[in-house]
Amino acid sequence: MSIGKNQKKIECDVTIVGLGPTGATLAGLLGSFGLAVTVIDKLDELYPHPRAAGIDHEALRILQRLGLGEAMKTHVEPYRTSEYHGQSGSVIKRISPASPPYPLGWFPNNVFDQPYMERLLRARLREHENVEVLLNTEVLGVTDTREGTTVSAVDTVDGQSISIASRYTVACDGGSSHIRRNLGIELEDHGFHEPWLVVDAEVSKEAAARLPSTQVQYCEPERPTTFVVLVGRLRRWEIRLDEGELPTGVALSDEQIWPYLKRWITPEDATIRRSAAYTFHGLTAVEWKRSHIILAGDAVHMTPPFMAQGMVQGMRDADNLAWKLSKVIKQDASQQLLESYEEERRPHVLETTTRAIELGTIIGERNSEAATLRDDQLHIESVGGTLTTVRQDLIPTLKSGFLEGSSPGAGSLLPQPFVHDSEGQVLLDDVVGQGFTVVATVLPSAEVSVAVEALDAQIIVIGTERNPLETIADRVIAVSETEGVMTRWLDLNDATFALVRPDKYVFGTAFTSHGLVQLTEAARAKLGVRNLG
Repeated sequence: MSIGKNQKKIECDVTIVGLGPTGATLAGLLGSFGLAVTVIDKLDELYPHPRAAGIDHEALRILQRLGLGEAMKTHVEPYRTSEYHGQSGSVIKRISPASPPYPLGWFPNNVFDQPYMERLLRARLREHENVEVLLNTEVLGVTDTREGTTVSAVDTVDGQSISIASRYTVACDGGSSHIRRNLGIELEDHGFHEPWLVVDAEVSKEAAARLPSTQVQYCEPERPTTFVVLVGRLRRWEIRLDEGELPTGVALSDEQIWPYLKRWITPEDATIRRSAAYTFHGLTAVEWKRSHIILAGDAVHMTPPFMAQGMVQGMRDADNLAWKLSKVIKQDASQQLLESYEEERRPHVLETTTRAIELGTIIGERNSEAATLRDDQLHIESVGGTLTTVRQDLIPTLKSGFLEGSSPGAGSLLPQPFVHDSEGQVLLDDVVGQGFTVVATVLPSAEVSVAVEALDAQIIVIGTERNPLETIADRVIAVSETEGVMTRWLDLNDATFALVRPDKYVFGTAFTSHGLVQLTEAARAKLGVRNLG
């Protein structure tokens, strides 16, 4: 391929390499903050089949803030309870969803149609005049300059060379990230590398009726397998392979796949939609940011799928980064704010990955004697009342970073209750701005109002009476929640106020007005911005 003589030059705030779920989410969020964004992807269209099986309530909340919540409702279904079956076939462990009312307003864990979600994200990007998407574009290199980065790329269709100058480049270019490797950033190995076959099949109505009605982990040493009920009549099997049993990274024929599925279905029962052999990894980059180049998604961490958190982890990266990049670029906030990205996300990813590996170890034990000990131990624990684990209890909070860590609730996600408006019920985020927010159970004092205005924040006063949304003062909205989710959370943390970041993580809580003023001052100091208004 020859490179054309005429070079296309672009200047923007942020360049994103990779238009998968992480890159598209980041581009949408940055676009909503008003930043100029260029997104590059080497493919001309998205992958047509689902790869991720699960999406949780935090990811759906992010999509909701992008204006995609209503459209997603018709393409998600609750993730069913996971039953772990031991060697004898008996249930040795169960992971279930949380009971209602749901803390973030969405069912906590769901199966979903990934291509549909990605089409929605791409359509949203087309609505942003400040977001430019370049498909069929291959990155040749990224140069870190004193003021930012320069990305050299080429249009693989017409050969035109492209140069993109921006303040930051975010690599969302997948597990084999060329940008990460060219930077020489190593991956920390968490000791999990296992070959698995993943098969998605559209089953007949009759087959769907006789297959398990919930998710099943067959913890059988001879062939550990995960069975997942996906959207509609789509079903997934993840089947443990022996080393070298099937080639990875190449197309597999249906004839190669059917022998692995004969326990459950035959060719008369279903149509194979997708199959691939993968090595599931547990890996985390030792650096997440180098100067003006930042890694996100699979480029910086790879998590085994046993908690359905791989894609969600990347969307969390995007949400964490977006508001921080906006503050640094638009308001000249402290560079330390961007350093908090790794400080917050890396421990969260490590803990989530460790728990996923632990579950994978339970499922994938290949030694029969060890599996017997596992089954016996889990049986003892079940007698003690721990047979069932609530799935969302496995997800950690933030432990450090842009937080007031000494206050209760700091680092946790703010609940999202249903609140009344003049036409019925809406979720809280639908009436909250995209900046900092103070949630309160009392009307703000003059001192509080001044402090909140200095942070360029909004105040949401939460009540429990059935009243429509009401703007009672500049920056102050009164709402009434329907199920007591927020008031219970505040009571649990002995708080009257919560100061909430743009990504809906709690900076800190306070019981008194004076305590809230101190929180806002601490947040302003961490931001390093004198005037946010």
